[in-house]
Amino acid sequence: MKKPRNKSKNKQKVNPLKSSMREKKRYLAYEIISNQPLSRDADKALINQIKALLGVFSAGKAGIMSVTYNAVKQRGVLRVDRKFVDNIRSCFVMIKHINNQEVLVRTLRVSGMINKVKEEVN
Repeated sequence: MKKPRNKSKNKQKVNPLKSSMREKKRYLAYEIISNQPLSRDADKALINQIKALLGVFSAGKAGIMSVTYNAVKQRGVLRVDRKFVDNIRSCFVMIKHINNQEVLVRTLRVSGMINKVKEEVN
């Protein structure tokens, strides 16, 4: 005799996305060069400037996220969608002021692996 099925046990599994369907990300190491040291929230100000330059829709698609920021060396790592790496680098060229201080933002390294990029920051 068969037991009646319990519907709560037969939940459907959620399959993860295939690697070909996932958004591919790149890690971008950068350095902020300025005459005076910037505050600790300079990475947030930098992201806000990038979002203003890219616009609302492109910034959302780019998925910009700060991974680390070293306030002493003024270096950090951004996580970006691979299709927008060139756009972010061009934004670095256009950014002239952060927190009312004149700055120059320089790309140190771009990689798909975070450990290679973190070597540049630390």
